[in-house]
Amino acid sequence: MKKDVTHRIEYYTRKVAQRAAVHPSKKQPRFYKYRGQCLLAYKELMHEEIRMYQEARSC
Repeated sequence: MKKDVTHRIEYYTRKVAQRAAVHPSKKQPRFYKYRGQCLLAYKELMHEEIRMYQEARSC
């Protein structure tokens, strides 16, 4: 099942908000170690999918 673009945006913003909720002076949970890199990769793929969606709608 392929996710809709709106679901991807919702997921991304929710995960970014979770990461930003941890105060910088506090130690982040272990599973956050590579979360930033994963979120950036997810963001790039999401933007690519949005571009493809827009191109498909314009044709």
